Amino acid sequence: MTQAPTSNDACLSIVHSLMCHRQGGESESFAKRAIESLVKKLKEKRDELDSLITAITTNGAHSTKCVTIQRTLDGRLQVAGRKGFPHVIYARIWRWPDLHKNELKHCKFCHYAFDLKQDSVCVNPYHYERVVSPGIDLSGLNIQHAGKVYQKEIILRQANAVFFVVYYSSCHNLFVKQRAD
Repeated sequence: MTQAPTSNDACLSIVHSLMCHRQGGESESFAKRAIESLVKKLKEKRDELDSLITAITTNGAHSTKCVTIQRTLDGRLQVAGRKGFPHVIYARIWRWPDLHKNELKHCKFCHYAFDLKQDSVCVNPYHYERVVSPGIDLSGLNIQHAGKVYQKEIILRQANAVFFVVYYSSCHNLFVKQRAD
């Protein structure tokens, strides 16, 4: 296992290491440009760059500080000719490639979250949680007797995901699991 870089390492080395942790979703060239831009902005804020490196290389296993960039007038960041909200761009790169901009909620410990409207914006993807919109309609659910387990498979397409909904009468809980296609 290779050692994670530190803020003292060259930008290219840091970018290469952080690229190894991307989740897909964005093209490799877009992700590389976005990560290069972020690393350059953080080069003068070594403690925040180290927090970013730790957060990404440990998949959020260690608590880390806010990683901030200056908020623009319209709140968006431009990378490779595309504009987007900075916290969403980096959350897509490192955590949820299919993320929609309205599916993020900041964690309570984040002091510079995007929606707090401060001069700086936290782009640490582990300072945000994904919230799924409550648009799943279960009104058409029919429970059929199948022994002790009542089960009805419903295919719901929301945000390109397929879910199974299973009702277990023995514990009276509703379980929702994502199906791997």
